[in-house]
Order: sequence, then structure tokens, then C-alpha cells
Amino acid sequence: MRTHILVAGVDWEFKGVDFQLIADNRRKHLTTLNRAKEPLRFLMMDVRGGKVTRVDVSYPGGKKTETATAVATFDPVTKASYTTFTDAAGLTHTTLKPGSWKVMSILDVYAAVRDIGANDPGTLRELSFFGHGWAGGVILVNTWDDREPELPVPSTGAGPMTVKVKLGPTQRNPNDKDSRMAYDFQAPTQDAAAVALFRAAFASDGYTWAWGCSFPPVHHHSMWAMEHAKGYASTGVRDDKVLTLDAVTKEDVDYLEGWLVAKLGPFPSRSTITLKFTYLKWAFCSINAASFGALFATGSGKPVRAALVGTYAEYDDPTDMMHVHTGFSAHVAFYKNYLGMTLDPEGRGYGVYPPGITCPAPTP
Repeated sequence: MRTHILVAGVDWEFKGVDFQLIADNRRKHLTTLNRAKEPLRFLMMDVRGGKVTRVDVSYPGGKKTETATAVATFDPVTKASYTTFTDAAGLTHTTLKPGSWKVMSILDVYAAVRDIGANDPGTLRELSFFGHGWAGGVILVNTWDDREPELPVPSTGAGPMTVKVKLGPTQRNPNDKDSRMAYDFQAPTQDAAAVALFRAAFASDGYTWAWGCSFPPVHHHSMWAMEHAKGYASTGVRDDKVLTLDAVTKEDVDYLEGWLVAKLGPFPSRSTITLKFTYLKWAFCSINAASFGALFATGSGKPVRAALVGTYAEYDDPTDMMHVHTGFSAHVAFYKNYLGMTLDPEGRGYGVYPPGITCPAPTP
């Protein structure tokens, strides 16, 4: 039986986006594509509603039958589930309230995958995450990777109490519900045995799909500046071609310098960048290799379909799923023609990250 895990995150601004509806539309779409009428199983993980439901699709006598079974319940997520805090820079952020232990977590998703690996190995065709996203991963509820969190502890009668904890280098913050590629495929989150079970779940043609955005504005603008440099073209630029990026901002310069300083030293100007094309290729490749799509592919051992860094997703009309905005054709051309990236087979504009992406060192 083919299995699919469809995870619906939370729009924490509560502005009308219903990711569970999009997940349901994906289930219906995959069922429609099942022309061979093979039995299908969908594990629907609704973070906002706090429900995990198994939907089995069968075809007795050639007629489609769907059976829904409640598997697990968690605390639902509402506006009241959130709080705000101000960081050291004076910026205000919204986050899930600390101590929301019974809200569904990415760890529950990982456990569901491992359960398939243990009991029905080789059957997981698609693991999909519907929700907001960033280059670092999928955002289920919008929590923070605070390395010295204040954790609630049982009160002794004097009112709410917390204790500040300094986490180890690979420990997850217990308040954190979102993906963290720095920790999620190593102990203590998942040791070697757990990772083996995780990988065993996937079918030979299995994959993960992160449907959200991957849009650091500075990355997008840095690529835009490269694409508008004299001598750049969507194909045919030689590695030794020297490009001058005059359309950069100071933030663009700082961003690219951070990736290239070890190879080129500090950039001499904060208003322009002049360098060989080979270094730009290496920098943008390395940034993508450090993104969720690439790291999750390596961790899971299977390809990941995700927005290429510098692009964002939007909602379909009329099929009501998601796709990458079509205005990023120049970025996509660079990724395809110079980095050899491929796009998802459904034509939705997502990149396909294979396990073990490497970026050849630039030739000086």
C-alpha cells in the first residue's frame, strides 16, 4: 500500500490561509492520479487542528471507498497560543507560548515516518509539508531556536516558575516545534538507528516536498544584481568572466562577502562587487547546499522538492495547491544552466534537491 504523509502547518497571523485545506486538496489530487486503483493510505497531520487522521482509499469492486480513522490528538493552535517578545535589536516577534508541550511538533512527524520504517518499510511515497517556510526549513507553528531558553518547571506554590537552560550543541529547544537541520538528523533528536528507520520508510521513488517559501530578500537581490551585471547571460557565461555588480546594496555586499571572504578576503567596496563568475556560482551553490532542501535530502537519503533559495511560493488558482511564483525565471535559469539543478516533475517551479549536493571549488 502506498503511503503519503501530508502535514499542514499554521498560518500564525491567522489571515485566512488554511493549510489543512491545501493538504486535503493534495490528497484528492493524488487520489485522482491513481488510475491503477491501487490502495492508498494518507496520514493527515493537522497541526492547527491538533489532529492526526488516517485516510485509507480502496477500490472494492472497482468503486472508490475512503475510510477515515482518528490516530492521535494534540492541543489545537489558536491566536491565544501565541505571545510576542522583543529581541536584542529591538524587533518584535510572534512565537508559540513556551510550555506548549501538547502542540504537535516536527518531532511527531519524524516519529510517524520512523513508524512506517519499522512496520511498513519502503511504502512512503510522499512526505509533504504545507505551510510557511524559509531557507532554513519548514515552519509548522513559528517557534525560535533559543539556545538558552527559559523552560517552565512545576510550581512550588509561589506562582509560575522557569529555569534558564544552556543547551548542548545538538540539543533541540524543548519549546521548538519547527525543523532544525543542524540537529534533526543526529543524536539526541535522531541517532543512527532512528535515521536508519526514517530512511527505511521511503519507497524507492519516494521524496519529500516542502511547499513553502525560501526567500531571503538579500539573496534574491544579490542574484538580481548579478543577472543585471554587464556581460551576464542566462547561458554561456564562462567561469573566468569578470562581472561587476553595480546594482548591489550594502546588505548584498555583506551577504556575499560572508560566503566568499575565506577565498577572496574582504571586499574593497560596499557599493559594488567585481569578481569572476566562478565565485558567484560557488557562493550561490553553497547557500543552496546549506538550505533545508539539500540538508533534508541528505538526512533522509531521498530527494526533496523545495523552493530554490531566493524564490517564494504562492497559492494555486484553481487547483488550490501551491507553486513557485513565475516571476523568478531568471533565478531558475541560473540554477538550471549553471548549477545543474532540476525542477519538480509537476511543473510547479520547485527545485529538486538530491542527497549529497556538492559545490566544486572555484578555479582562481
